[in-house]
Amino acid sequence: MQEVQIKAPKHEFTLLCDDIRQEMGGKTSLMGLYDHHIVVPQVPFTLPKVCFYTRFSRMDGQFKFGFSIVSPTGERKDVIRDSDVQIPDGAKEGTFNVIASPFEVSGEGVYEVIISLTKGADRFEYVYKFAISDASRLQAEYEKAMAEGAQAGN
Repeated sequence: MQEVQIKAPKHEFTLLCDDIRQEMGGKTSLMGLYDHHIVVPQVPFTLPKVCFYTRFSRMDGQFKFGFSIVSPTGERKDVIRDSDVQIPDGAKEGTFNVIASPFEVSGEGVYEVIISLTKGADRFEYVYKFAISDASRLQAEYEKAMAEGAQAGN
């Protein structure tokens, strides 16, 4: 008997935003789109929610979907663990809307999203990264640089 190799689903993209809304007519609206970087007023901070819009191609059939976020210190939070997902026959792609609410910002740095798709005995993992910075620290560094620049000009 020949073993069948399952082709890994392809991670097309993940978008990071403040909100995802399903509109009339089947449209999806993304509000407050980030460019892989969130600036918060100070750290620690709690954002009401952070949303992830993720698309995969080369998908069909039944999958288990997992979604975890790992902080810069290595703390892992499972947002979704092994949720059953059925991709309709012929669709060949899957879009996943994940909402982390509330989203606790424990520190500055790079956060990792680990997305897992399991089909039968095959497990596939994908990593998406984004950064969080502290606005009060950035402002203090800017003011210090401006003051040093002004003193150098005198």
